[in-house]
Amino acid sequence: MLKFFCPKCGKICEEVRRPVSCGCGSPLKSSLDWASFDIDPSAVGMWRYSRILPEIDPSISMGEGWTPLITGGSKNLFYKLEYVSPTGSFKDRGSVIVMGEAKSLGCDEVVQDSSGNAGASIAAYAARSGIKATVIVPNDTPELKKRQIELFGATLVVAEGGRSSAASIAKEMARTMFYASHVWNPLFLEGTRTIAFEIWEQLGGKAPDVVIVPAGNGTILLGIFKGFMELLQRVKINRLPRIIAVQGVNCAPLFAAWKGSHSWDTFQTTVAEGIAVSDPPRMKEMLDAVRMSRGEVVIVSNGAILAEEKRLALEGGLLVEPTSAAAPAAERMLRESGAITDREIVVVPLTGTGLKKFPKKA
Repeated sequence: MLKFFCPKCGKICEEVRRPVSCGCGSPLKSSLDWASFDIDPSAVGMWRYSRILPEIDPSISMGEGWTPLITGGSKNLFYKLEYVSPTGSFKDRGSVIVMGEAKSLGCDEVVQDSSGNAGASIAAYAARSGIKATVIVPNDTPELKKRQIELFGATLVVAEGGRSSAASIAKEMARTMFYASHVWNPLFLEGTRTIAFEIWEQLGGKAPDVVIVPAGNGTILLGIFKGFMELLQRVKINRLPRIIAVQGVNCAPLFAAWKGSHSWDTFQTTVAEGIAVSDPPRMKEMLDAVRMSRGEVVIVSNGAILAEEKRLALEGGLLVEPTSAAAPAAERMLRESGAITDREIVVVPLTGTGLKKFPKKA
């Protein structure tokens, strides 16, 4: 049974149409009880785990999930190619479930705020669901991402200001329509947790030693943590992988909180706009996930991100956007410092395609 609750005050949410947040202001969380990890190998994508996923209308799915896990340039390094998802990012795993709920509730219209990838993803699944979507993006969203959102038929609204401005507009609009938020809707994480299940299965039924992810609002960080925690609780693995969260040096509130500062006062332009979130609503959950996994929060520079984006393309044939290059840039930095070794199995999800944001020609 799927349950919704507040992690801060403990209130159980039983409404069919949940509020955006608990009355105490905290984002809601979800839990789905399951005992047997039944896998259907004949099913497409992440739906091999359909018995432990929320039910949706199957016509909405585009076969998201079961992305390749390939070897990287170092011993025991693997890249999880999330950018080969239907709309070009890992966000499809969560969007299909969120929009499945919107369709089951008979919604005619949804609203969402995003730096680009989640907006395009929700727009695509809204189109498949026959639902009108309005997507609010900050003014620094790449033009290719804005065009993708429009091509899926969504109404695009560009907010003057950053991610927080776009979120404020969307939350106001959500007073009268379904908020298909990849941050506030807990069902999104029910989808992204399948990344952990796939890594476990693709590694032969074991957890890696380390998983390195970019972290803005934390949807991939929290999803992967949730998935591995469920495997641990059911004795499918004997320990959690260390989860390392990566932020850009110019916008790193999670890093600041990790180091003991309660505010992040400096915000400058960053090439990794997908993780440029100054005040993530699930900050405490993100910190808890890193701590419980014995992980770390690190920052990387714009230069390191752009260099890694170029290296991945030239040496690996992997075309990713800058936000996606942040995690492998951190992996190289941590390997050089000795924080991770060749003996450890390391997985780095490559979260978004470079086709959405072309690097400038030198």
